[in-house]
Amino acid sequence: MDYNSPEFRKWLDKLQQESWQLELLISGFAIFGLVSAINLLDAKGAAAAATEIFGFAAVWGVAIICVTIFIFNLVLHVLLRGLWIGAIGLRNVSGDIDYDTLNYSEKFTKYLKRKVGSFDRYISRLENYCSILFSVTFLLVFYVIGFMAVFAAIGLLISLVKNMEFIPDNISKIIRIGIAILFGLSALIVFIDFMGQGFLKKKKWPTKLYFPIYWVFSKLTLSFLYSPLPIIF
Repeated sequence: MDYNSPEFRKWLDKLQQESWQLELLISGFAIFGLVSAINLLDAKGAAAAATEIFGFAAVWGVAIICVTIFIFNLVLHVLLRGLWIGAIGLRNVSGDIDYDTLNYSEKFTKYLKRKVGSFDRYISRLENYCSILFSVTFLLVFYVIGFMAVFAAIGLLISLVKNMEFIPDNISKIIRIGIAILFGLSALIVFIDFMGQGFLKKKKWPTKLYFPIYWVFSKLTLSFLYSPLPIIF
């Protein structure tokens, strides 16, 4: 389907309204599967560490971190979705909050109207929180994978230089230190831009210097899989 066509947008709007069903379905199956898998991952990580294969141990360690993020966030998501469904059911019975029938004093009525507001707004906020939490869960996992992919790339490049026997040891050591410093500074610049909500992308003068760094790290961190998510957030 053409994403610019009205039919596609109507279909997408319909999916957005019904996405909570898919979210709960995915969360339920994922929680069950991940809880069952975490002990296996622990055993694999311990076995890899015992054999001193630190590369595999790091992979299993990253997998355990990702699984832990998934379990924590998805359980929280299911709880919030349950609260949201309960609120919708209660809204169907009670309607919106009628502060006049509560017969509170004027001071409490004004305070509650300001702090609590309408029941519909509460339901709308719960819906937004649930959708955001579900999306952020996958975004955090991609961040962890991307972070470790950068370190893996640095390690592979340094190892490659180290194994080049035609390069003298002192020069090889200088090159490896230079690679580590260059990658470290570049990663720090990308992290500062990320924490600053892309302020380096908004400045004209550093763009020519920053764009190659951003391009390289966007490939290393596999950001093509999730790049729209942080821009929206």
